[in-house]
Amino acid sequence: MAKFFKIRELSRESGVNLETIRYYEKLGLIDTATRQPNGYRLFSEKQLNQLHFIKSCRMIGFRLEEIKQLIMLQTNPHNRCELVDKLTKQRLIQIEHQIDQLNQIKALLEPLIDCQAEDIDHCQIIQGIKALD
Repeated sequence: MAKFFKIRELSRESGVNLETIRYYEKLGLIDTATRQPNGYRLFSEKQLNQLHFIKSCRMIGFRLEEIKQLIMLQTNPHNRCELVDKLTKQRLIQIEHQIDQLNQIKALLEPLIDCQAEDIDHCQIIQGIKALD
């Protein structure tokens, strides 16, 4: 027997907050809920699985528009995996760029650590941060 969830239950099961579920539904990232005669909206296990997929994609850094593309690609069994491969390679390039930026920030911060100044006016960390501008 199929299991259905009210939005609060779906939120609890998926770990996605209510407003985010509504937003994903509005964007078409998850299927629209079924509206009951009493006004309650019911979500199925399919939407729960969709939310888990979105969460996994977000965890590895895909943007919502990229996630939408990944979802759309899954709707047609004739789509080729190379399209997903292309999106993933683009994401990897973005990650490598972020790593480069973080390494630059690290290189700027490392020499500033272990300030020996007694007062904040002579703190080399504060002075170093001011000098970055």
